[in-house]
Amino acid sequence: MQMERLTDSNLEQAKLYFYQLLVSRESYSYREILALVTENMKNLLQADSVALYIYDEWQQRLERISYAGLRQSGFRLSVDYIHQGVCMPDMLREFPHVLDRVLPLQRPNERVIGFLYIGGGGEMIPDCRELAWEIGDCVTHLILTHQAKEDEQHTAQLYEATTNLHASIDMHDVLRVLITTLQRTYPQFAYALLLAQDYHGDTDLPIKNLVYDYSVHEASTRAYMTGEVQVEESANGQVINRYVPLNGKQGIYGVLHVSVPAAMKYTKSDHSFITKLADSAGNALENARLYQHSKKLISDLQLINETSKKMNANLRLSDTITLMHQQIRDTFGGEEIGFILYRGDQDAGDILNGSTGFFFEPNSHIFLEWIARHCRDAQGEAMFISNFQERYPDVPLPYRSLLVIPMVRSEQLQGVVLVLHRNPSFFTFESFRLIESLVQHSSLSIVNSMLRERLENLVITDYLTNLFSRSYLDERMHEHILKDAQGGFILIDVDDFKKVNDTYGHNTGDYLLIQVANLIKDLLGPSDVAARWGGEELAIYLPHASLDQTIKKAERIVQRVADSTRPAVTVSCGVSTWTAADRPAVHNLFSRADRKLYDAKRLGKNRYCI
Repeated sequence: MQMERLTDSNLEQAKLYFYQLLVSRESYSYREILALVTENMKNLLQADSVALYIYDEWQQRLERISYAGLRQSGFRLSVDYIHQGVCMPDMLREFPHVLDRVLPLQRPNERVIGFLYIGGGGEMIPDCRELAWEIGDCVTHLILTHQAKEDEQHTAQLYEATTNLHASIDMHDVLRVLITTLQRTYPQFAYALLLAQDYHGDTDLPIKNLVYDYSVHEASTRAYMTGEVQVEESANGQVINRYVPLNGKQGIYGVLHVSVPAAMKYTKSDHSFITKLADSAGNALENARLYQHSKKLISDLQLINETSKKMNANLRLSDTITLMHQQIRDTFGGEEIGFILYRGDQDAGDILNGSTGFFFEPNSHIFLEWIARHCRDAQGEAMFISNFQERYPDVPLPYRSLLVIPMVRSEQLQGVVLVLHRNPSFFTFESFRLIESLVQHSSLSIVNSMLRERLENLVITDYLTNLFSRSYLDERMHEHILKDAQGGFILIDVDDFKKVNDTYGHNTGDYLLIQVANLIKDLLGPSDVAARWGGEELAIYLPHASLDQTIKKAERIVQRVADSTRPAVTVSCGVSTWTAADRPAVHNLFSRADRKLYDAKRLGKNRYCI
């Protein structure tokens, strides 16, 4: 009877004490209130020691929240516990006393929220089940209040952080907000950002490249691949590593590595806050990347548009190649840039002016032959190689980074653009795609420039001898006579050409004309202009030439033709010159030479006359 009365009295006393604590909870923290509850229970029950354990459902552990009694009591700080399982004294205390009791903090048919461990010492502890219920109600109320307050703080912090994260479209700002928020909220944790792509911002942030290797970085790799949080204990057991993916709507952009000391509590609320913050950062990173990518696309399109406009402005081939060379060099930084045209199945192709020096060196020929074979075998497929020497050690090339962009027109391979650099992995895949697009848009202009120049060449050249036409020579002579100080003109006629045709046939006659034309080309100076005047007559205009220089040229022509043609033929030449004191019309200069040519014929041919 005395025990029952004591229990009833204690119960009423405990209820009043709990009520007072809850009413005045603003003056105490969550743990301070629980410490007061535990101390009061020890005194009320006259126990040697009392420990309060609360069940952490998220980690499935019993955590010792408060304790009153002797310091060296053997009470464990935390133990694994299966919910609704039996909890015996030896689970919570190393060496329990036979009179110790463990009371579940629960009302009938409700879930256990924890346990009250009562160390009885040398006396029997009365039945305290109803007291445990009241303690359970008090603790439940405190836990709910504490969680609500913590959730409110986290919500405010998350709102502020999310606002700041999405206020910027700069990756560095997004990452800084993420780290700053975490360090302010959990200063005792350590952090690292494992990003999926190379980051080129400031180095003051704890940023590392994500390594895709299950054998070495299993947890971080799994977090990135699955999009789920991964937990891993350090080798010494002192740190719990958590890998939280930075999830966006369209992908995963990295992993947040959070190192938590094993002795520190990490609640479900903490997990929810960090995960939501990482998701918000992932979305902000995605927006920043999309913005940067869209800016890059706009810039790329502007580059392609600008280049296409310039190339479609009826540029000559040399101007087109120069423009392409400048755009590639300025935008992508290639050390060597080559423009190669293919005609039929020739081995290495023609190297266009505007290509850099390496392509004109003799030792580049093997490499260019290899490129030509490879492009034809691959049917014009582009190549992006980050280390050529490693991939093709048998092909001599002092450059490692290589871009090969085919020029294709009407599904036919016309040539290639080559961009080289000595350093491996110098070009990014994005730059490769941009150069490829730029070349594809420019290929038509390059081919059109070639065709236009070929057409112009056909108009101003003779189809048989490949010398200029008479009309072109007339124009050039007219220009020079107006602005130069002097010049010379030689009219050339193949002697007895009709006899050659009658004896050997017209094919041989044509062949002889080609021979003579080629011999004349070999004797021309850089500014001299040779043309087919008509039939078997050829002509040369020598800008700036004096009378002596013109005579020497005529003499060499007569001699070379007589010595080198097969079947052997000779030529007769008429020479005329002019000076600034006497600027004749073109037809007058021709008439003078024509009269001298007639004199050479009359005097026995195979000679020149002045």
